[in-house]
This record gives sequence, C-alpha cells and structure tokens, in this order.
Amino acid sequence: MSELRPTSGPMRSRARQGFTLAELLVVVTITTIGFVAIMNLQLGTIRGVGSARGMQNALGIAEHVAMAMRQEAMEWTPASPALSSITTFTFLKNAPNTTDAGSGSTWLIGYQDSAAPAADARISPGGASATLDAGIRGDLGTDIDRSFCVHYRLTWLVPNMLLRADIRVSWTRPTADASAYEACPINMVDRIDEVQSVSLPVTILRNVFVRQV
Repeated sequence: MSELRPTSGPMRSRARQGFTLAELLVVVTITTIGFVAIMNLQLGTIRGVGSARGMQNALGIAEHVAMAMRQEAMEWTPASPALSSITTFTFLKNAPNTTDAGSGSTWLIGYQDSAAPAADARISPGGASATLDAGIRGDLGTDIDRSFCVHYRLTWLVPNMLLRADIRVSWTRPTADASAYEACPINMVDRIDEVQSVSLPVTILRNVFVRQV
C-alpha cells in the first residue's frame, strides 16, 4: 500500500516554505526564557549553599567562643581577684566592674585589644587566639575564610558568681562590600540587607568546685 502524500493545498505549500521568521523568533524566545530560568535556579542554589555554609561556620565560631569563656571560668575561683583585673583572660576580663545583678557591658568586638584595635578585626572559623584556639587553628588554619566578626557582651545574673554572655557572629552577604565591614563595627548587624548574623546566649559560672587550700 503506497503512502499518501499531499500533492497540493496548504500542507504541501507549508512543507516547501519551512518555518516563518515569526515562528523562529517564538522558539528562540521560549528557549532563552528557559535557559535564564535554569541559570537563576542554579544561582539561587549556589547562594543557598553559600549561606548555609556561612551559617554553619558562624554557629561553630559562636560555640567555640562560648567554650573559650567557660575555659577561662575554670580559673575564676573564689580566691581569684576581680575579673576585670585578670589580664590573662581574653573575654571575661571585660565583665563589668559593678557586679550588681543586671549590670552589663556594652557590645564588644571579640579578640580585639581595646587599647590598640586592629584595622581588620575579622576572624576565620579557626579563631584568633594562639592560646584559646590552638587546637582548632591547627586543624582549620588561621586565614581560611577570614570573614566573620565576633561581638559579645557580658551581664551579671548573680553578683560575682554567674554571668550571661551574649555572643553574636556576623558576616557579609555576597552582594555586600566586605571591605566596609573589616573593622567589625558594632552596628553592622543593623544592615540586614548586607549582613547576616547568628546569636548564642550562654551562662558562665564561677568555678566554685575547686578545692580551697
């Protein structure tokens, strides 16, 4: 049985003419829209992965700072002088001199010497202290992803016995000018369009379990 083929009419005329310019433009437009949608989806996925990685690193830094504070508190015994006079402490030395319940410090920049602050106060997930962060710095290095700012404040809950530490870790979004936040200004957290942050509240108890001689 032979195949039936159009010998005349619109179908044969269309087969000879091919696609019109308008049809080609429609195909190109639809294809372009599809490619743009796929690219936007990929960019969104990349940004999401980067944001999740930054969040994970920031939480790790906050928890590490909390552990460093508690490590210092092991040497804060009933026989110790006032916290503000223990210069070997990195964090707890900045506790308020007035130990009344509710008295607190201002927000402070972590790992910074208030007398001679560094121009770039950002740290890496490996911390910034050669003593408190020795272990993690050996594992993660000192300058890998050095883009995080640590802020903290200390508040007395029980006079000369129990402190509350609010730890905040911030980092810039990919679209922000990171150089504008190198000094880790305290108010950077207010720029939610350019900065992301996580907060961690912890309590720091004086070491009352040490044996007195």
